Amino acid sequence: PSDQYSQIQVTTTPTGGNWIAAAVRLQNNGQNGYVGLYFANNGNPELMLFKRSNGNWSQLSSYASGVLATGTTVTITAVGNTIALLENSTVVASASDPAYSGGAPGVMASGTTTADNWSGGSAGFQVYYSGTDASGISYYDMISANDGYGVQVLRVLQPTHPTTGVPHNFLYVLPVEPGQGSTYGDGLATLQAMDAQDLYNLTIVEPGFYLDPWYANNPNDPNLQYETFMTNDLVPWVRTSLATSGTEQNWLIGFSKSGYGGQDLLLKHPDIFTLAASWDFPADMTSYDQYGSSPAANYGTDANFQANYRLTSSFVSQHGGPFQTANRIWIGGYALYEWDMNDYDPLLTGAGVVHTYGPNQQLTHRWDSGWVPTAMAALYQDSLRLPGG
Repeated sequence: PSDQYSQIQVTTTPTGGNWIAAAVRLQNNGQNGYVGLYFANNGNPELMLFKRSNGNWSQLSSYASGVLATGTTVTITAVGNTIALLENSTVVASASDPAYSGGAPGVMASGTTTADNWSGGSAGFQVYYSGTDASGISYYDMISANDGYGVQVLRVLQPTHPTTGVPHNFLYVLPVEPGQGSTYGDGLATLQAMDAQDLYNLTIVEPGFYLDPWYANNPNDPNLQYETFMTNDLVPWVRTSLATSGTEQNWLIGFSKSGYGGQDLLLKHPDIFTLAASWDFPADMTSYDQYGSSPAANYGTDANFQANYRLTSSFVSQHGGPFQTANRIWIGGYALYEWDMNDYDPLLTGAGVVHTYGPNQQLTHRWDSGWVPTAMAALYQDSLRLPGG
């Protein structure tokens, strides 16, 4: 398939202008494809990422690796439109390029340079640990065909001194900005400041996104499938890699666009997500571009928004069945969307959805304005009444 990898193991250091390379999506007898080189560079070895087009070379990225120790692995992956070059499972260079699909993984070389232990095949969602900062937040490089474009950052905060007797669960922090944007505060840092990871025994997970996330699938762009990314890529990886009991609940927390997205994710995927806390979000939004290019870029079309994501009474009634016997939703406000929150409350009630409408107090439209502790306390109390609580 188009999502593939190729890996070689270094045996010697190239000399002069020679190189050895792993390659993916090779076509046209090797004249087209993506190539990750270990290049001698006349005594200053480096790793280089190229696109090969009809025998011509276009450099996409590079990394000053220096001499690689014998046994070092050099890997190139192509997942969606993200091409990444790795040294021993660490992403050192990457690019976004949609030119090629299909093809095959392989090896290329120039001169007498050798390598060993080649492997290649299909690739999927990939997560690579890159380090932990002084505060205890772990960083991962994340490659997903659904979370394009390019390599995204995943941040994880795990409990170190969890409260005795509190079951371990997962909390997904839903950012409102692309990348590591902090114009509206830092959700993970806000939770860390209140020691939520220990107080509630939570592994807190915050994914990164290429553009403003509304947590929807875009029918016009196969690389912007944020709903699928959350449900099919991220949650399964978290369960496999970070679970301690195997019975963890999945909580969601967000505000504004991520509050809206959190409601959609919970209502549409009640078997994946357990609880959601959504604060100050535009529940009355009537069109996919009502708030400009930000939602339009994620929803793609108004027809998609109306059919699959708009929070209407019919939408909530259609998905509300699993939420009629236990409280799994907390909403609160407000800063920008007082009337939206006031409207969404009776809409849930009308559909028989059990929920809590938190304090209707005006706060700054940010992660750190004071609403998060209230939302977290509500999520925890509601979790105790559900399986695994």
